[in-house]
Amino acid sequence: MVLNTEKKEKEQYFKQLFEDYYAPFCIYAKRFVDSRPTCEDLVSEAFVIVWEKLERDQLQRETVVEYIRRIVTNLCLNHLKHHAFELDYAVADRNKGAVYADSPHALYTQKELYEMLTDVLRQLPEHHRRVFIASYIDDKNNIEIARELEISVKSVIRYKQKTINLLRKNLKNYISVMLLLMTIGHEG
Repeated sequence: MVLNTEKKEKEQYFKQLFEDYYAPFCIYAKRFVDSRPTCEDLVSEAFVIVWEKLERDQLQRETVVEYIRRIVTNLCLNHLKHHAFELDYAVADRNKGAVYADSPHALYTQKELYEMLTDVLRQLPEHHRRVFIASYIDDKNNIEIARELEISVKSVIRYKQKTINLLRKNLKNYISVMLLLMTIGHEG
């Protein structure tokens, strides 16, 4: 009889998790994937993983929401990588007012994220900022940037790395979006 009670308790807990967090995590998934049905599929897949962990007593209830967020993030990024939509996603995203979230309860528009990025870029030395803009906004490769700014390719790479490190530090809650944007075909 104890096994049935324990199983029912797990089922009730999981049902409550699903009811409380399925919709917010679908919104969260929209930060990565623009297709609502795909977001719903990925979030459903995340909940299947959670159920399996819960069923095997491999899940700590105190960290379950963060665990779901991590699963959803990874599933979304894997989806994008697998289907090679990174470039199309970035181009389409520039043309619309997308909604991003760093948690199911905090939503940001593309404009707000752009303002956060702009604030961090203002802190950079001019050469770092110019290299970043040329690379990630103007889509130039390292050689083109080096020629344009009359610096070495190694300097371009070093400036880009320092800028990425600063962005990681200052925008750590939005690092998934930043990494996605920074890895889309910018190897030069």
